[in-house]
Amino acid sequence: MEIKYYYKDNHHSYKHETIITYFSNAICQVIDLPPTLEVCLYDLGPEVYGGIDMYRVNRIGINYDLSFEEIPKILVHELIHVNQKHTNLLEYRSNRYYYWRGIPYTNKTPEQLTREEYDNLPWEIDVRERQTKVLQKVLELLNT
Repeated sequence: MEIKYYYKDNHHSYKHETIITYFSNAICQVIDLPPTLEVCLYDLGPEVYGGIDMYRVNRIGINYDLSFEEIPKILVHELIHVNQKHTNLLEYRSNRYYYWRGIPYTNKTPEQLTREEYDNLPWEIDVRERQTKVLQKVLELLNT
């Protein structure tokens, strides 16, 4: 997997890139991902760990302030979203609607939702159901 890194208002970090590259290459052996990935390492604030770019299938954001131990779990979470978009389970169309499995779901942005509404989005439920199993498979793969 080819990964491009972008930074905003923080220093270039080989350690971040090494951890993310190492785990991303293992994750792409467990779930279907595009051949390229863009990772934005930004200060996302204290309550946000990562996020997906709805306009680009292969771009995610990771909070630069995460501890190195937290990165693999957050990376798996965000790359499952990339998988959802890559396989067209999750789409954001020009009519400003989010589609889940081809059905219009909402036109609200995450910022417009309450925490409960956000947690109950079908794509977030899907990630929570898959995240532990994917991370476990990745760790097993890396430990062989």
